[in-house]
Amino acid sequence: MRFGSREWIDAVVAALNRQQDLGRALSGLGGDGAFVVEAERPAWPRDVAGYTRHERGRLVEWRLLDDPDDILELEPAYVVRAPYATWKGLFNGADPVKAALSGRIRVEGDLESLVRRSGFRYVVDAALAAVVTEFP
Repeated sequence: MRFGSREWIDAVVAALNRQQDLGRALSGLGGDGAFVVEAERPAWPRDVAGYTRHERGRLVEWRLLDDPDDILELEPAYVVRAPYATWKGLFNGADPVKAALSGRIRVEGDLESLVRRSGFRYVVDAALAAVVTEFP
């Protein structure tokens, strides 16, 4: 499935919700978050943004946003922004903490809480391994 497509995101959300430790990983975080995959031509021609909300340890809502500026109206607890190549690297095993510390990933929200949960990376890794991803 093509990275960033609705089909792909549906599959990733379903795979995350099957992870036994997802609730522990999300515990104590704000109830919602957003991400922006920033354009890098020619592979990724425009910014793409998504939003997700969780309740009781499960992702209960997600959607692609028509405009990344829509994030301002939603006011999520976290917003994670990075160029396409950085996202691709993360999905292929790059260390998110190193990427954040180097400035390749920009996080709005409580970065300390996210860093404390870095031990739960296996939850995301297992979900992503369950979804065949094709990068443009």
